[in-house]
Amino acid sequence: MMKIRSFRYATPLLAAGFATALLSGCATANPAEPASTAKETATQASSVQVSEAWIKAAGDGMTGGFAVLENTGDADAELVKADTDLAGSVELHEMAGSGTAMTMKELDGPLNIPAHSTVELAPGGNHVMLMGLKQELKVGESPTLVLTFGDQSTSEVPFEIKSYTGAQESYDPDAEHSEDMDHSGHTDDSGHDGH
Repeated sequence: MMKIRSFRYATPLLAAGFATALLSGCATANPAEPASTAKETATQASSVQVSEAWIKAAGDGMTGGFAVLENTGDADAELVKADTDLAGSVELHEMAGSGTAMTMKELDGPLNIPAHSTVELAPGGNHVMLMGLKQELKVGESPTLVLTFGDQSTSEVPFEIKSYTGAQESYDPDAEHSEDMDHSGHTDDSGHDGH
């Protein structure tokens, strides 16, 4: 009789322990939780994939940087600025006009990269402008530029230096920017389809 009574009291205790183990196992194995957390912490820098990044080789003065920016995220992203120690200043530029009357000027605001789309920085279009070069940019080198996005997240991107003969530019003397000059824009009468 004693044995039966002990078994009778032990059974509910075993069942309760088994149920607790099942519940705690379920609580730790929730695959949906990490995914939602990852979505919440996604930044514009992590959403924008940068490829084909390059800079036109140059001895001094100014030159341009180009790349393909693919926004893989569900929200629009904005490229706010680019930075490098290679130049006195770096700006995001656009080209306007046609034929031999092309105007190059600083973008009025950030460069928008819509969700699930690709924006190209290319010769003759939007580009990164490096002004007041501090050293010669030689073919084969791959200096890093830091890209800053609208949420202040950043990406460090190697830009390969390449020889580019798509345009033989001659900039106006007034076009040579310095940090204390007006950066509103300048013209290039050579057809400016590259840097």
